[in-house]
Amino acid sequence: MELATTQPSLSTTQLRDLYQRMLLTRLVDGYCWQLHQSGRIGFVASCRGHEAAQVGSAACIRPSFDFTLPYYRDLGVVLTLGMTPYEIFRTYLQGWPGSLTDPDQRLHRPIQHWGYHKHNMISGPVPVATQILHAAGIAFACKLRKSSAVAIAYCGDGATAEPDFLEGLTFAAQQRLPVLFICEQDCSLDAQVFRLSPARLPSGLTYRCVDGSDIREVYAFTSEALELARTGQGPILLEMLVTRGSPEQAEAECDPLSHCRRLLENSGAWDEVWHAQLTARLRAEVEQALEDALRDSHLSESAESQPANPAPQRRDREGG
Repeated sequence: MELATTQPSLSTTQLRDLYQRMLLTRLVDGYCWQLHQSGRIGFVASCRGHEAAQVGSAACIRPSFDFTLPYYRDLGVVLTLGMTPYEIFRTYLQGWPGSLTDPDQRLHRPIQHWGYHKHNMISGPVPVATQILHAAGIAFACKLRKSSAVAIAYCGDGATAEPDFLEGLTFAAQQRLPVLFICEQDCSLDAQVFRLSPARLPSGLTYRCVDGSDIREVYAFTSEALELARTGQGPILLEMLVTRGSPEQAEAECDPLSHCRRLLENSGAWDEVWHAQLTARLRAEVEQALEDALRDSHLSESAESQPANPAPQRRDREGG
């Protein structure tokens, strides 16, 4: 089965909303990177370059109805599905109290994995690609219950080399399960070895390669894929090609925010005043969320350092 190439037209309001979500993701990602650089947290996986693939696909998901299984780089997914910047920072800061200058202390700190159960977002596993099997199992349960919910599993390029990846896809194809697999494929030269080969994919699985820097294309193909899965057409795999960057790198032609800006400019909907006001507002909100998260993390650390039931002082017998 082939996904249609016709793209639903996005209104100016919708495109601006998606740009706003991508900008929020970029800002939160930048401040998480600053926390890492300053030694406040010991791990961060930047999503820079993935914003369109993550926000554009997550915007099509029905929170609290569908089941989403993000992987550790999916900051844009979890923000779009309802997590707040404050919750993001608290997730990163939790488990990293005190100074991180001691190498032994770093070794025993947990790596964050997203989870937001009230919106059916399943916490990610530590092993790479295990969430693909979990999504297939959830989709199987949805099919048995005759539910129109879809399981959406995200993964990175490294997951495609794991046996769990192909096993999950094969089971989903054999059972014609309502599941959407999204692989965020890094297009840099050192990641080409992980590129998917359609000839090696199981029969019964619908596959499509998508420009992950084009928010309009991502939204269009994800919308159609979810509709096919809901109507019993079997599993779909979307390979979204992205170019991963870092906060130190300058914006390139393939940068998702720049691409969306060009779309708005071509339609006459770009406004520098609107963009400046939007950036200032979002930055202020993110900085306030970070300040609150740091304060509350410090309070939590102080509370944990205090004994739960301090022993009463022993009175001197001779002194009465």
